[in-house]
Amino acid sequence: MRFKGTLILLILCLGLGAYLYFYEIKGGEQRDKAKQAENQIWKLDGSAVRQIDISAAGQHITLVRNGEIDWAISEPKPLQADSDEANRLAGSASDIRRESMLEENATDLARFGLDPPQSSLKIKTREGKEFEIHFGRSNPTGSLNYAMVQGRKELLLVNSSVASAFDKKLDDLRNHSVLSYEKSEIQSLSIKSAKGDISLDKDSNDQWWLTGKDRVAADSAGIRGILNSLSMGRIKEFYVEPADGNLKPPLDHPLVELSLISGKSRSMKHLIIGSEKPVPADAKEKNASSDRLYLAKDESRSDLFYVDKELVDKLMQSRSDLREKMLAVFQRWDIDSISLTNQKGTFKLSKSNGEWFLGDAKKKAKYDPINALFDSLEKKTVELIENPAPLSKYGLDKPIVHIVLTQGSNVAVDCSLGSPTGKGVYAQVKGDPAVKIADPETWDKFNISELDLIEPPPPQKAAPPATKK
Repeated sequence: MRFKGTLILLILCLGLGAYLYFYEIKGGEQRDKAKQAENQIWKLDGSAVRQIDISAAGQHITLVRNGEIDWAISEPKPLQADSDEANRLAGSASDIRRESMLEENATDLARFGLDPPQSSLKIKTREGKEFEIHFGRSNPTGSLNYAMVQGRKELLLVNSSVASAFDKKLDDLRNHSVLSYEKSEIQSLSIKSAKGDISLDKDSNDQWWLTGKDRVAADSAGIRGILNSLSMGRIKEFYVEPADGNLKPPLDHPLVELSLISGKSRSMKHLIIGSEKPVPADAKEKNASSDRLYLAKDESRSDLFYVDKELVDKLMQSRSDLREKMLAVFQRWDIDSISLTNQKGTFKLSKSNGEWFLGDAKKKAKYDPINALFDSLEKKTVELIENPAPLSKYGLDKPIVHIVLTQGSNVAVDCSLGSPTGKGVYAQVKGDPAVKIADPETWDKFNISELDLIEPPPPQKAAPPATKK
């Protein structure tokens, strides 16, 4: 009997568990899904939305999709759009849900801020289907908004976040990027300003070079910083044309002109920055330098805008500012031979299977002194003399140390060291007319002997002791 009672209890527990699982848990999930489906005003794929129309406060804005990602503004006038923001709007517009339905046949719409509506959203899909909803005022709690779907008479309540998501002004939807481009595809760059005309190009190793009369290495990290500032730079304000339309914006004498060439197609981006935006007299003392704005124009679009002083300062660079400060520029892993002449002789080193060997005898060389040579060449110089005196003044007409790095038959670096100076040692790299003052330690790293370069022979094993007879 006891066993039979236990079995009955077990069956009841299993039945209760099955009920809880299938009705309360699984059934609850299904009921939630059914409720969500019932509350969906419409359900679309965001990628299917091809046009978005927003109307609010007497302003009508139309966004049109170009391709799969990019958007443009067509109304109130053709403008570049913030495609990221437009894609977010398309995603939000494709899945709008109601919180509840208040009336099935609403008549007094003005009472709910729906005659006329405070704002409206209309979307058009790739199949040509149209969906439209109007938003009214907030309910007494402020958490919900009254709404009606075009062509229906039901008075709905939607979450206030739904209505506010489409409460956009024209400037909210415009492209706020100063320049749009892929940094990795930029091949050349030119900057014109009061500090001079600068032209740069990039080689296959992503090293930037200053071009012109002399082709010299540029500060690649600094150039990448400029490109990052441009690509991440944001428009601070859009220029508003005066009502009379007679005042021409002051861009005839640019403060800065910048051009970028990108990709195999050699497409160009051109940015012009003009004069500073006037500051009212009563606000000048309060206005920090970071708040100073400059009128600018991207030649690929019609609108004018303002950029901040930080970006202007980043572009106002001289040729000297953008010079590479290292003694020499090269890729150390590409170097396969070194010729070094100093006060202790001439040494020729070659690399084989990742190891270095000295001379024809192929004596194995140490790693540390060769690595120190590379480190010294890649170290920043103490000073750069752009317009040097005759080389004899620096001891470079008859250099004391001469080092040549080659990759195959190509010379990668040809560097000479001359006289020591209080700051270091005078140096010059072939192809660069400037004289550099290298770090004081450079002399010690270059003026080494054969003993400093080669691996010492292995210690000889001691002879076994003689056996007694």
